[in-house]
Amino acid sequence: MISRIALLGSSSGRNAGDAALMAGIMEAVDHECGTGMQYLVPTIRPEYIRAHYRSDARPLPTLPWNLALKMLGRPTWRAVVESDLTLLFDAILFDRALFNPLFNFMSSLYLILPRAKRRGKVMGCYDVGVGPVNTRAGRGMLKRLAELMDFITVRDEASRLILEEVGVENPHILVGADAALDVTAASEERVDAILAGLGLDPHRPFLAVNINAYVDTWAATRGAPLGKRRFLETYAGALHDFLRRESVPVLFVCTQHMDIAITRELMAMVRVPEGQALFANREYDHYDVKGVLGRAALVCGMRLHCTIMAAGELTPVVALEYQPKLAHFFASLGMPGECLSFKDFSRERLGELMLEGWRRRDELRGRLEARVPVLKRRARAPAEIIAGLHRGEDLEVVFRRVAETLE
Repeated sequence: MISRIALLGSSSGRNAGDAALMAGIMEAVDHECGTGMQYLVPTIRPEYIRAHYRSDARPLPTLPWNLALKMLGRPTWRAVVESDLTLLFDAILFDRALFNPLFNFMSSLYLILPRAKRRGKVMGCYDVGVGPVNTRAGRGMLKRLAELMDFITVRDEASRLILEEVGVENPHILVGADAALDVTAASEERVDAILAGLGLDPHRPFLAVNINAYVDTWAATRGAPLGKRRFLETYAGALHDFLRRESVPVLFVCTQHMDIAITRELMAMVRVPEGQALFANREYDHYDVKGVLGRAALVCGMRLHCTIMAAGELTPVVALEYQPKLAHFFASLGMPGECLSFKDFSRERLGELMLEGWRRRDELRGRLEARVPVLKRRARAPAEIIAGLHRGEDLEVVFRRVAETLE
C-alpha cells in the first residue's frame, strides 16, 4: 500500500500554475485511491503549503539552514527515502542554467534520485512537461532520470517526442495532460466576492489579460529580443485598439509574483473607460485564480498555466507564445490558430487576436467543451496507475489497463 508520497517540483506558491498542479495531483490521487494520502513537499515557503491545500500536504523547508539549495540537499533526500512513492511534476526537466541549483532542478535530481533508486524506491513522472534540452549534459541527465522512473506520463505529445529523441527506452510512457486542468476552482460565491471587491460587476463580461516578465527571452524570434519597453508599447497599443471597438472592463491577472511589476506598468499605459483592476496571486491562491479565470468572457494569456486553468473552466482563451509549451498546449486543444508566436508579434496581430477571440468566444467555448473533458480524462491517468499500485497490482498490468483506456 502507498500512504506517503513525495512531490518534487516547483512548490514555492509564487506561481499559481505550479500551485494548481500540486493541488490537482493530490485531489486526483486521493480520489482514485479512495483515501487521503500524506504528501511530503520540499519547498522554500512551507507556510504556503500548510495554509493553501485541502489535502494532507507536509512541507519540508529547503532553505540554506535546512542544509539545502532549493531541491539540492537533505530535505529532498528525506522526502524521497521516507515516502512510498516519489513523483516528479511540473516542467522541471530542462537544461537552461543546468548547473545552477537555485534555478534548475534537473541536475539536483540527477544527484539524488539514482542513489534513492538503488534503495528500491518507486518513482514516477506525473504529467510532466519535458524540455527544452539543448546541451549534451542536459540530454544525458534527462535520459538517465527518465530510465529511473517506474512510469512516466507527460502533458503533451511534444514532451514524449523529446524523450524519444534523447533515446529514452522506458516502456511505461503515456501522453496524459496537465493536472491543473482538473483542479477544483473556488466557489461561485467566493468568485462573486472577489470580483466585487476588485470593483468589477460579477455578472458583466470582462476581458482578462495576463502577461509575463520574461517577455520574449525564451521565445524564438526573428531578431534581437524586443526588450520590455517595446513589448509594453506594442501590447498597450493592441489593447487600446481592442478597447476602442469593444468597450468592456479589463482584469489584469498575475499568476506569478514576478509578473506584478510589469503588469502594473502595462496598466498605467492603457486607459480603460469601463474600469480595470489588478488580480494577483500574491493576495489570492490557486483555487481563487482558477475560479476568477472561469468567470472571464475571454482570457488573453501568456503564462502557460493561466491559459490551462482558464481552459479547464471552459473559458474562451487566446495566447501569446513566450515558450513553445504554449503552442503545444493549444495544439492539444485543437486550437493552434489561437496562439500567436513572437515571430508574428505586432500591435496589429495582437489586437486582431484579441478582437477575433472576443467575437468568436461562443465558438471557442464550444471547441473547449468538446476537447477539455478528453484532456481531463488523460490528466487523471497517472492517478489511476498510482491507485492500482496502492491496491497491490503489478505495474505492468495496471499500466497496460490504463493505457488501453486512453486509446
